[in-house]
This record gives sequence, C-alpha cells and structure tokens, in this order.
Amino acid sequence: MLKNFLVSLLVMGILCGYAGGGIIYNYNGSADAPGSGSVFDALDGTWSHNNGSDEWDGTGIGAGRPGGASSLTLGTDTFLRIQDTGDPRDYGMPDPSNRKIYFGHDLTADGVSDTFLDDGITLAFRARLSTPPPLDDLHPDGGGGIVPFPAGGDGYLIHDGGKGSIGLHQNAGGTISFSLVTEADGQGMLNSGGLIMNNLNGSSVTGDVDSGETGTLNFLPLDDPTVWHDFIISIFAGGMGTHVADISVDGGPSVSFYLTAGSGNDFDGISYLGIGQGSTGQSGAIDIDYVSVIPEPATLALLGLGGLMLRRRRQA
Repeated sequence: MLKNFLVSLLVMGILCGYAGGGIIYNYNGSADAPGSGSVFDALDGTWSHNNGSDEWDGTGIGAGRPGGASSLTLGTDTFLRIQDTGDPRDYGMPDPSNRKIYFGHDLTADGVSDTFLDDGITLAFRARLSTPPPLDDLHPDGGGGIVPFPAGGDGYLIHDGGKGSIGLHQNAGGTISFSLVTEADGQGMLNSGGLIMNNLNGSSVTGDVDSGETGTLNFLPLDDPTVWHDFIISIFAGGMGTHVADISVDGGPSVSFYLTAGSGNDFDGISYLGIGQGSTGQSGAIDIDYVSVIPEPATLALLGLGGLMLRRRRQA
C-alpha cells in the first residue's frame, strides 16, 4: 500500500540529509482531542480550531450536535472523519453547532518559511469521501428539513478565498486547498466525482478562486472518490497563475494544474496546514487517513526509491 511505503519511510527517517528525516509534519488520523479551543492543542496536540471557520462543539459524530470530528477504526484503517451536516442552527441548535469545522496546524513552528508555497513544497495525503457509518443526517442550510446522509457521499467545494478540506497557507500570503467532491456537488460544473482545487484566475493572490467563481476550473476526475486514494501534490510558484500543482494519484504519473492562490486566512502571523469543512452554507464528510507536509527534494528522493518518480513540468 502506498500509504505504508510513503509515510513509514518518511517517519523512520530513511531519507538522510533532510530535516526531520524528510518530513516536516505528519498527522496519522489516530487522535481527535478537542483541546482547549484557544491554543494549538487539539487532535494530536498540535492543532487549533480557534478561528473564524470553526464552530466545532468538541464531540464526535453521533454525540453532541449533528456532525463533528471522530478518530475511527474500520477494518484495518484508522482515520479522522470530519462531518459538517449543514447548519443545525436552523433546527434549533445554537453554536457551537458543527455548522463549520476547521483545524490549523502551525507550520511556522515546524520551521517552514513565510514563502514555502513559492519556494516549493509537497503535500501528501490519503483520503476518501465518507460513506460507511457512523454518519449523522444532514441539516441543510435554510431549515428545509432533515434528510438522510447521501449514500454516494457528500463532498465539499473550495470556498472563502481558497479554503478546502486539505490546504496550505503561507504567511507571506496565499492559500491553496484541495477537496474531494461528487458529481452532485458540482452544481452543473462537473461530470464526475474527483479532486477540486483553486481556480486559475490571474497571477496575483485574490479572493476570487473558489468553486463556481470566475476563472478556470481546476478539477481532476476520479473513478470513485468514496474509496481511498493516495495523493502526492508538489506545489511551487510559476505557470500562468501564481502556482503550479503537480498531482500524482495512487502512484501514477503526475498531472499539472495552473492555479491561483486565494486570500483566505484563518490564523494570522503563521504559515499553516489546514483540514476541515469550513463553510456554513455547505455540508460534507471526509475521511483523512494521513496528511504529510514534505520538503520537495525529499519527496523526489522518496519517489525515486520506489520507481515512482514524478514527471516534473516546471514552467515559468
């Protein structure tokens, strides 16, 4: 399994010569501590949900308000499930209502620069859209009535200046995020499920990079986003937008996307890794097995060890 090959090699520090054994930070989905709500002490003790995109009540799915965040073990997989059911406030439940759930991990404290997206970084994660129980019923925004969670999964669009289910923000300015979606989530934009990211909308950081807004849609189709997929995404400045993202899925060859970094920011003064579902108007549920931030030279060495070298297409 690519997860075991990628993460275990990095964590064990087989790649000598790179700080931290070739990894900046890894979260493995096994911790869901609520933390104090004021400092970076949630999940595995290094995350915060004290930000404007979060109303988590600190409970797991099936407890407290509908939705939440739970570390689950199903079969051989242990992972973090984050579910936003919509807006429970419209059904008589006050905040914290789980109408948006968003976590940040301080990468500045891990030693990344204020310009790490421009300099080059790799984001690796294994994820799927949630479908097996436990999942709470949806409480759609607007109060139109509680409905069962959809059997085909419920994805999440890019929102609020480049925020999504898994993303990176550099302190110098710029947020780039990725989300899994179903065809139904696309509101006519998509003809299949897949991975969605910031639009291409110019060569300057802007708030107008979200799904359905102006610019060119960036979308990578997947046969089934409800099964586990491993993503290795190398990001660097350049191309027709602010950045290029080279994306490899399940060890396959990379596909390049030009995209524009968004202006969304939930933690002032730091660079950070973000995960969650941070929009009141949406609903969705995602399972995250692991997420890692890796210096790009270490990633290339790692892929070379496995014969999976990404095809680099750096363009000015």
